[in-house]
Amino acid sequence: MRIVNRLLRSTAFLILASCAYNDLSDDFDCASSDLAVTLNIKTDASSCKSIDGKIMVTATGGEGIYDFNINGGEYQTSNEFDKLAPGTYTVIVKDVNKCKASILIEVGAVDSNLSATSSVTEDNQCSSDNGSVTVVANGGTSPYAFKIDGGVFGTDNIFINLKNGQHSVIVRDFNDCQRTLSVVIPRGSTGVSYANNITPIFVANCTLENCHDSGTGSRDWTNFSNVKREATSIKVRTANRSMPIGGKTLTKEQIDLIGCWVDDGANDN
Repeated sequence: MRIVNRLLRSTAFLILASCAYNDLSDDFDCASSDLAVTLNIKTDASSCKSIDGKIMVTATGGEGIYDFNINGGEYQTSNEFDKLAPGTYTVIVKDVNKCKASILIEVGAVDSNLSATSSVTEDNQCSSDNGSVTVVANGGTSPYAFKIDGGVFGTDNIFINLKNGQHSVIVRDFNDCQRTLSVVIPRGSTGVSYANNITPIFVANCTLENCHDSGTGSRDWTNFSNVKREATSIKVRTANRSMPIGGKTLTKEQIDLIGCWVDDGANDN
């Protein structure tokens, strides 16, 4: 009996230690960062079909060494981008605290006045996408053709069922001149409920004895204020499947619901 009791105490300690070890600390608060990026030099492409445009930006503030990317590509240490076709580009700077700042820059073409504008609707669904963008072309020589995110050109200037985030739209005129728009679909509130959608997931997988149950202090997830404080960490850990522990697993739908609830603001709804 003593051996059994020792094993039970050891198991409880290991579960408690594992839960404590898997708690995440808060990230740096980028809301307090003064990181900024500005345009330094821009050179338009020499023609519609040329890819000789250039951009140079300058980063200030923030912390430490900067990294840069353009239109969501790989980060680089250089603040210069060349071999650019005419179009609209988003340049992002990131510092050592992983704080980010961005700027929108339009590279023109010397021999064309083709331009384009866009209007968007938000993506407010959790497990599917319903954002949209409408593109209007001007200048150049009609008729125009349109494509999005590496698709094929067509005459339709409206794109639907889009995920929130950045998308690349290309407009082409009759003379094969092109303009590129970097379009951002806003994320709308999905309406995921903490009481109806999230709490049942926690009860079945997380608020278990000696883990995140009542009476475990700051790790007590039956206390909403603790869950609210750790919401971002919970989203990250469930998404990469390092949580929950102890053999418990979440479905993709459950992971999506947690992510949507956190992105909605982690509300007590």
